[in-house]
Amino acid sequence: MLSTVHDGQPFLNSNIFVYDGAEQAIYMHTARLGRTRANIEIDERVCFTVYEMGRLLPAAAALNFSVEYASLVIFGTATRISNEKQATDALHLLLQKYAPHLQLGQDYRAVTPEELTRTSVYRIAIEEWSGKKKEVPADFPGAYTYSY
Repeated sequence: MLSTVHDGQPFLNSNIFVYDGAEQAIYMHTARLGRTRANIEIDERVCFTVYEMGRLLPAAAALNFSVEYASLVIFGTATRISNEKQATDALHLLLQKYAPHLQLGQDYRAVTPEELTRTSVYRIAIEEWSGKKKEVPADFPGAYTYSY
């Protein structure tokens, strides 16, 4: 989830993303025009979070119910990538993450300059981050996976 702000109003947006460890950056894309782009053009500060929910952990007292999880919160600045090669490279990183079984040039063609005009590609420079995790043994009494 990406959080931006405009006139004191927070805005959350779910996006696919890819982390580039060498660049210490997150890459993502959104519509060419929209609230995310408008907000970032006014204020580049963002908060980005990812999380994974595990099993629910029942307890004898309602207050002690819990859940397994792993989460990461990132603070940084987002900039729209205007350089065509950098934007294309970022989109291809996304494809490598989400479709690693498919190969550029074999299973799909490269992003075209015309297609780039229909999207906004962002680089989130990570300034600060923190993470948390709760994990219990596999045989935790009564633990179950929630399906929705």
